[in-house]
Amino acid sequence: MKPIIICTFYRSPHDSQGTQIEELDLSLSKLGNKINTHNVIITGDFNLPNINWENHHVTPNSGYSTVAANKLLSLVEEHGLIQHVNEPTRKQGNANNILDLVFTNRPGLIKKLNVVDGIADHNTIIIDVNISPKRKHRPKRKNSSEIKLTTLTSRNLSMTSHMNTSL
Repeated sequence: MKPIIICTFYRSPHDSQGTQIEELDLSLSKLGNKINTHNVIITGDFNLPNINWENHHVTPNSGYSTVAANKLLSLVEEHGLIQHVNEPTRKQGNANNILDLVFTNRPGLIKKLNVVDGIADHNTIIIDVNISPKRKHRPKRKNSSEIKLTTLTSRNLSMTSHMNTSL
């Protein structure tokens, strides 16, 4: 089983230049080859409703930062990430937006994803991950009476051997 790296991220809606996306990109770059050898899950509120995740297209003139949205799409492509959320995570008036995202570096890593009602203005994302823990097998413990008996037997043999040589 591969080790897992789980990250969470928040992008302020006021980050119009995508500086926070650049910082996320830098953090992912610092992982080096681990992005390929480990299971990676990135979740968070990206506040970019102007990305159509079906075709990876940014809607221009939507009132949201196209710069930040394009930087996120570049980051996703550069690091080979897959975005899994395909239903709205925030409903406000007539607007249904996908703001909260889940990315992985492996297509089969997410077994199941549900978006359910949340306690604030965002819905909650619940994921089932397709991993299992690596279990280490512990060596069988010796019973303390077996240890004492073995020690006692060894001592008796040693004493018998010593006694036979003196005869």
